[in-house]
Amino acid sequence: MDRTKLITRGMSLAVCATLVIGALVVSAHADNAVSRALHQRKVTVKKLEILHDFRRVGRQNLHHQIRDIQARIVKIKGKGPALASDRQRFDARHDHLAMLRSELRQRLRDLERNVRHRTLVLRSQRMDLTTWIQTYGIFRTCPVSGPVSFNDSFGYAIPHRKGVPAHIHQGIDMMAASGQPIVAPFDGIAEAGHNWLGGNAVYVRGADGYVYNAHLSAYGKLGEVKAGDVIGYVGATGDAGGPHDHFEWHPGNGNAVDAYPYLMAVC
Repeated sequence: MDRTKLITRGMSLAVCATLVIGALVVSAHADNAVSRALHQRKVTVKKLEILHDFRRVGRQNLHHQIRDIQARIVKIKGKGPALASDRQRFDARHDHLAMLRSELRQRLRDLERNVRHRTLVLRSQRMDLTTWIQTYGIFRTCPVSGPVSFNDSFGYAIPHRKGVPAHIHQGIDMMAASGQPIVAPFDGIAEAGHNWLGGNAVYVRGADGYVYNAHLSAYGKLGEVKAGDVIGYVGATGDAGGPHDHFEWHPGNGNAVDAYPYLMAVC
């Protein structure tokens, strides 16, 4: 009997371990997929910038050459052939310049057409990547509505200072103007909170975990919310050096993880 129980427990542990490892692998794969999509979108945006620079420089060069040839044609026409015997050479010179002008104009049209086609392709790729990221990423919208800036400040060691013990930064500080709306990044339940470090805070609990926003100047909609609903406003309550949204992501209602790549997908 004891042997049977031991075997049963061993099998249960093995199954649990397999499920946990499987979940970690799926999570890591999702993180890597989002990271790759973000990288590909950055590359696509860079290609668009390079393409527009190429178009600008190409247009300038071709227009300059066309203007130069046009000026030479006008100059030749103004002088005309000095002698009747020069008519053939004059006409040949004029026709040669006109042909060069025509070729340059065709090159300009080809440039515009090719750049226009390539731009449409790259914009389509960028849109597809953005749609994929927003579909398979964690957040459906940026937590701060309007102009916002942030960097990956997760895990920074915050030194001890008067009234604040040394601690590890568990979120991303999203810098924005006081009063800017803070919105739910996904569907869930918004709950108000308050603590001496974060000041006015709001939690949004969803199917895959919860987010925590701190330092709010005021609360917005609470209770059942949809992605994009205003749940509060940027402020500097609690221990804050200035207006910002301290944003944390707790997958599976566990410890905070670095939300930076997910925020980059939607902000």
